[in-house]
Amino acid sequence: MTHTMNLLGELVEMMGGRHRPSEKLRSRPAQLAVGAALASLAFAAVWGLAAGAGQVSLALQNVYKVPLVVLLSSLVAAPAGLLTLKLWAPGYEGRSMLLSFAVATFSGTLVLAVVSPLLALYFHSSAWAGPMLGVGSVVLALLVAVVVFIRGSLARIPEGVSKAGTLVAALSFMAMQLAVMMQLIALAAPILTDSALFTGGIDQVVVE
Repeated sequence: MTHTMNLLGELVEMMGGRHRPSEKLRSRPAQLAVGAALASLAFAAVWGLAAGAGQVSLALQNVYKVPLVVLLSSLVAAPAGLLTLKLWAPGYEGRSMLLSFAVATFSGTLVLAVVSPLLALYFHSSAWAGPMLGVGSVVLALLVAVVVFIRGSLARIPEGVSKAGTLVAALSFMAMQLAVMMQLIALAAPILTDSALFTGGIDQVVVE
């Protein structure tokens, strides 16, 4: 338990702007990345439960649907981002970029988990505000994740590596994840109670 809390504390500090692991975990970036990924899945499940609070069956389905959306979109985004990193920013270690990506995902899902109690309350008490708060929490989480990812990836640039190339690689991670996430949400719909938002994937964005 103590080790888990130390790991979570480390991730929160990195989320807050410290770009290097502490001496204790500096030699184990993979452990940090895996810890961030597992915590992200747990946070996503908490948000999913709250987002389906109006319907018991939907809430239970969201416990696995929302983490799957986060997991699969991240797994698809990683190879494309690493390839772009190799082409545009040679010399930048892939594991450092993956750590930044994992911390960013952790940050975004942590925002979702923090908002979850309020989200569950509003889904039980307001047919209008609940879905709007659900969508708003997702947008806020994405913004936080983007800021943390760009800040972290730029802060870890080795000497002599292009900042522009690093930014291109970071953008490729985010673009791929958002593109995949949009379609996975459509496939997993419904996730939010009484909301048709994001249920049509790319077709809803382009056509409507």
